[in-house]
Amino acid sequence: MKPKRRHYLYLAVALVMNLPVVAAAQQTSAKTPRIGLLAWWPCDIPGYMAGSGEFGVFMSGLGELGYKLDKTVGFECRSAGKHNNGLAAAATELVRLPVDMIVTMSHPAGQAAHQATNTIPIVSILSGDPMATGFVGSLAKPGGNATGISYYATELAAKRLELLMEAIPGLTTVGVLANPVVADLNFERDTKNAANRLGVAVSIQHVGEPDDLDAAVDRMEAAGAQALFVLPDMMLADQSKRIAALAIEHRLPTMAWGPWYVADGCLMAYSARYNEMQHRLAFYVDRILKGTKPGDLPIEQPTTFDLSVNLKTANALGIELPQSVLLMAEEVIE
Repeated sequence: MKPKRRHYLYLAVALVMNLPVVAAAQQTSAKTPRIGLLAWWPCDIPGYMAGSGEFGVFMSGLGELGYKLDKTVGFECRSAGKHNNGLAAAATELVRLPVDMIVTMSHPAGQAAHQATNTIPIVSILSGDPMATGFVGSLAKPGGNATGISYYATELAAKRLELLMEAIPGLTTVGVLANPVVADLNFERDTKNAANRLGVAVSIQHVGEPDDLDAAVDRMEAAGAQALFVLPDMMLADQSKRIAALAIEHRLPTMAWGPWYVADGCLMAYSARYNEMQHRLAFYVDRILKGTKPGDLPIEQPTTFDLSVNLKTANALGIELPQSVLLMAEEVIE
């Protein structure tokens, strides 16, 4: 079965065309602007500045807009070393350099940058509620020094649970992997509320470090979990292969929040198209470098979400996915 594709649409809560634009010629300066990249993964991975890695798609987007590395724009990267608690120090270091703008690929990184500066423009992908966490004033008029793209919606947890229940008829108990470091982003609350409405029990297991995964899956299995539900978090994303292996070992069909989980062996994922969101951040950087204030750039939200399924994993678990689920899938791995 070949993957289907739909156009990815953004919901802009204000008309970007009405925002002020300053001609590129007016921005010419002897000083090459420096963009600070606040990374979760190490900055020195192969191909970091050449179209791969955490910021690869974003870099490609800037290239398509005419920017040339170290000629019309420069970069400084600081990494949290794959630990959320390292984000604050990395953000502070970028601010002290200083840089002209900070770009991040996750809500915790964007929040760390926001706490480090209220003057340097920040462009970020946001996974939590950007207003509830104080990142922006509103989607239409962020105000302040931050903007970006948010895929947050309280309905996402319910939709993922609904799809998992449709794929696994008779499902009554779901084990949930959650990182307590990002508890303020309300993913746990949304999942509990959705589960209560749908009539399924949840066994939430907190995982702060990769070494906690085995015990967490053991505990949820002991609590009667019949499936595994992964909440958004960078550490858990980094452990997608291990989570997939544990799920198959414990015979737990898994619903995750990013397509890479399915590519790495998890059963299902329902998500926005992250590559397109990362690519879109280049537009925000371009507008800010040309004079638009970040607080005047509306935060966009994706309106299309893709379901991915892994039939090889379904076969390994002895599951025959309903035709209704397969017909909804944008990507099917066979």
